[in-house]
Amino acid sequence: MKPNKNKRRLQVFLIAILIALVIPSIFTFLGLKQASSHVKSLVAAYKAQNFDSLKKEIGIVRGGLQGADISLGFLFWLRLIPFLGGYYSDAKGLVGAGAEELTAIETIFKTLEPAKSELRFDGNPKSGPERVTQALGILNKLLPVLDKVENNLTKAADKVSNIDTNKYPEKFKGKTVRKNLELAKSFIMGAAKASKEGKEALALAPEALGIGGAKDYLLLFQNDKEIRATGGFMTAYATLTINNGQVSATTSDDIYRLDEKLLNVCLRKICPLTPPAPIVKYLPEMTGKARSAWSMRDSNISPDVPTSARQFEKMYQFLGEGLPFDGIIYIDTQVVESLIEVTGPIDVYGTTYSAETDKRCNCPNVIYELESYAEVAAKGEKDRKAILGVLMQQILARSVGADIEKLPALVETIATLANHKHVMFYMHDTPLQSALAKLNWTGEIKNVDTDYLHINDSNFAGGKSNIYVEQKVTQEINIQKDGTIKKKITIEYKNDQPFGNWLNGINRDYVRFYVPPGSKLISSKGSEDTVNTLEDLKKTVFDAFIQVRPQNSRKLEMEFTSPYQPKGQYKILIQKQPGAKDFRYIIKINGSTKADFKLDTDKEFEFNI
Repeated sequence: MKPNKNKRRLQVFLIAILIALVIPSIFTFLGLKQASSHVKSLVAAYKAQNFDSLKKEIGIVRGGLQGADISLGFLFWLRLIPFLGGYYSDAKGLVGAGAEELTAIETIFKTLEPAKSELRFDGNPKSGPERVTQALGILNKLLPVLDKVENNLTKAADKVSNIDTNKYPEKFKGKTVRKNLELAKSFIMGAAKASKEGKEALALAPEALGIGGAKDYLLLFQNDKEIRATGGFMTAYATLTINNGQVSATTSDDIYRLDEKLLNVCLRKICPLTPPAPIVKYLPEMTGKARSAWSMRDSNISPDVPTSARQFEKMYQFLGEGLPFDGIIYIDTQVVESLIEVTGPIDVYGTTYSAETDKRCNCPNVIYELESYAEVAAKGEKDRKAILGVLMQQILARSVGADIEKLPALVETIATLANHKHVMFYMHDTPLQSALAKLNWTGEIKNVDTDYLHINDSNFAGGKSNIYVEQKVTQEINIQKDGTIKKKITIEYKNDQPFGNWLNGINRDYVRFYVPPGSKLISSKGSEDTVNTLEDLKKTVFDAFIQVRPQNSRKLEMEFTSPYQPKGQYKILIQKQPGAKDFRYIIKINGSTKADFKLDTDKEFEFNI
């Protein structure tokens, strides 16, 4: 009898394994196989502009993912297994999110079906510019449907929000893993954000992109390797005309040309251009004399982008040309580098711009070439070429004409650059500016009733050393018995690289700490000049000046009291400086570390106390 009992137990065990592991795994595999095999057909249907096939393939891929998601649900017990459980949860989240996204897309396509002829789904492949015009038409049609799909998109974002992509390898068996996961997560999270917070911007996008009438924008290139208040030293500009979604660059030059024009005008009439005190004090002329005039290239002294934009436009109007543009778009070197990673190398006037590492600077080749261009422009060589407009036009042309497979990466890259303050907008159209502000794409210094911190660095005559300077910021917050807050903020600056020709030199840094209004300075260490207490943008500001030499480090400390009094929870908004690297921040409350993170965008925190 005993052998039979053992045999039956073994049979029961094998059946349990079959039910718990093998069968769900098989159905998961079949669902994923169905989805993946039809993704290529879906892409082919879009390229062929066959609406009916596209709609059909979307349904098949969605069905495959939904089947895989259900099957994965039967493997729930895998969550309990150490190490393996986290990967199972990620897989379940990604598959479920994909199913939700495709359910939303299917809903959208059902709405678009009556307008498929109007949207030119005519069976004829489209060029890049034609695809942009079609996309804007689709956008107009889907706006009324966003409410219907918002729930699906929100569910999808929730499913992937806790995935830590850093635990995955860069590559596995020659295939890119981490970057693709980051792309998928960002795309899913971005879609949810667009459906919630971006409705107004999406509604205004067609008009802003020249549907119904051309729009002109001034593109200002800020060199974040020579950091300034709004993201970098303004090196060059270009005028972009957008008509029916098609972009062309009409003019392009370096910023010194505009300042030469301004100087010529101001020689003939009075221009009220007295420079602000920090520029007089820390940014001398090449001769060593204090500056007596304020140049357009130094107009971005305010960390609030709209304030600096208005100052730039005030100076521009002295040229007597009015404001021949509908707004300003600020970009930095990270924009060019990131887009070139997607589009591939680009040749301008015989120079190749690529994302490959350049040994001359241990930085991407495009960064070296842009810094080299900035150096030539600063010297005022007469035969210098205005490369920015040509480079941006080629990048835009490549982006618009990119293969359909590259479009998700392109969209995600542009959204990430804006979210991380490498692209910012100042629009004359008030509703559009307001809509972009809700997306946090306008670089505004915000007013809040919680604790607040914004650290702003301005490299005054310190070369391109911000390529190499790193920072770590530690906030030590001590809540007193009476409920008031005493804080100490320590910034550790470090430059590991040696002196290097025109790139790496002494970083002359004018530093401002923006903190809640009414804060009182107790003490400071590390500043080479007296720390002043100022009021600006409805904030209290402590300003300091330090110099960070190559292969050296410096510390800057501010200790002060804050009027903010937390009740049960300590809340803080930390705003990132546009153009800045994603520096490390640490928050300690009463000696306990509460957060250790990279400041890649503005962040809000709530801690129980």
